[in-house]
Amino acid sequence: MLPIIGVDNLIELSQRTGQIFSAVHGRSHHRIVRPDVALPPPVGPFHACLLGSPVGYNTPMSFPMLWVQALASGSSGNATLVRAGEVAVLLDAGISMRKLVAALHAQGLVPADLSAVVVTHEHADHIQSAHALSKRHGVPLVANEPTLRAIYRRRTESPHIVLPVGDRWASGDLLIETFPIPHDAAEPVGINIRHAPSGQKISHITDAGHVTEIMRHAIRGAHLLVLEANHDVHRLRAGDYPVSMKARILGDHGHLSNEAAVALLCEHALDHGPHTVWLAHLSKENNTPKLALGYAQATVAVETNCPVVFDVARRDKPSAVWSPHTHPLQLSLF
Repeated sequence: MLPIIGVDNLIELSQRTGQIFSAVHGRSHHRIVRPDVALPPPVGPFHACLLGSPVGYNTPMSFPMLWVQALASGSSGNATLVRAGEVAVLLDAGISMRKLVAALHAQGLVPADLSAVVVTHEHADHIQSAHALSKRHGVPLVANEPTLRAIYRRRTESPHIVLPVGDRWASGDLLIETFPIPHDAAEPVGINIRHAPSGQKISHITDAGHVTEIMRHAIRGAHLLVLEANHDVHRLRAGDYPVSMKARILGDHGHLSNEAAVALLCEHALDHGPHTVWLAHLSKENNTPKLALGYAQATVAVETNCPVVFDVARRDKPSAVWSPHTHPLQLSLF
């Protein structure tokens, strides 16, 4: 096992008991939660779709603010910021430190304010600045052991927390759980985040070669679903990529196409009616925001008639923003 810097015994105790452990580098909000502890169902009318009616969103709430922003999404870099009260967590840190610092500064944050970076897998477009954040600013990397081993293969170790796939980890009011997804990495994961005071749920899946039953089950009841729509199959096949790269992208451990993503969205909308969907990790060469968004909106409307709000997470700048307190606002796609 990789050592957990500075808190080995406390982590072991927390994994056995679910009790709160004191901080990594002064952060006192973290705890490991037993995977067998039952969670309450998500709040909101997500068990059936009320045709033509935007069910229940924009309801005023009194719990601490929950706020999510896509800082970047694509093969050039991925990072998503989740804030709840005093806690700020990054999902991946695959952009340059300069861009990340600028994006955090725009939200009144500095790197040391981050509670953790939850890493989905070790590819460069997901960890570019993760090690620097951890080494320079004491921000722990939260990931499973195979992913951490891959990150540290050519880097010195830094503050980190081992989170086995399927286990839960908490920071303040955020309860974070990972689940396996199919991709060509050491042990790639999707992420579920539950906001404890409200029951609001965020599901995050990028870099998945195909849709699995585990993925279908994991996203049930999501109020915000961030889902990869990497490429249009026809554009990819007709494009200039080498045959080997096309085969990798189209393979079972590659990336989700627009068609595969939207098929999952239709299933999910019929069963659970999510409030908001962000289309993420769009290819620069084999997709466009307009193409992916238009296909998703039209198909979901025809197939489900459910009130799903769509946005696109841009590849090169902070873009989509979501909070349960406000109506979603779609930013310009151009």
